[in-house]
Amino acid sequence: MRVEISSRSTPYEFQSPLGRVLFSMEEAMVSHERFDGRMAPAVRRVHFSRGDSVGVLIYAVDTDEVVLVEQFRYPVYASYPESERDGKGWILETVAGVKDARGPDVARREILEETGYALRGELEHLTTVYVSPGGTSERTELYLGRVSKPEGICQHAGLESESEDIRPHVIPFGEALRMMAAGRIVDSKTVIALYMLKERLDARREP
Repeated sequence: MRVEISSRSTPYEFQSPLGRVLFSMEEAMVSHERFDGRMAPAVRRVHFSRGDSVGVLIYAVDTDEVVLVEQFRYPVYASYPESERDGKGWILETVAGVKDARGPDVARREILEETGYALRGELEHLTTVYVSPGGTSERTELYLGRVSKPEGICQHAGLESESEDIRPHVIPFGEALRMMAAGRIVDSKTVIALYMLKERLDARREP
């Protein structure tokens, strides 16, 4: 299947104080081959580039609990009408971070930064998914980290140098599933990770 790009530009970049490009917006005129073999007319498409990310769900095997983190997310806050924003913006999600190294290495680093726990066991790669393929190239690698008990989890975590204010939560797995069903857990990577953990636990419990 053919793709033809007649023009492309990057009208916007967002840089860190150290000059590293964190986000960029690309515009391109793109034509692609249709399923009937013809080339589609060229159209303008926008690509939000922010790199890839890593998410990791911590599961305590002995206590049947998961560890999620709560933090403020401005885009979530901004998604509400101004009249409904009071108290909004804080959501529960898996530990996560920008993928700037091997996925398992990032997962372990982010667990330590966001929960205070030093994970030394193996990580299971659950899946890699596109976050929103209609607008961004970002992919999230999802991992499962199993521990015996959720010992050593901080009450407050995050890097002040990155303006992080994070509150870890240890939640019974069944309760996390009910929270998800009730719309209290709405982060997509977290929903995927919880369902994939449920699938694994159900398979082990089957006679």
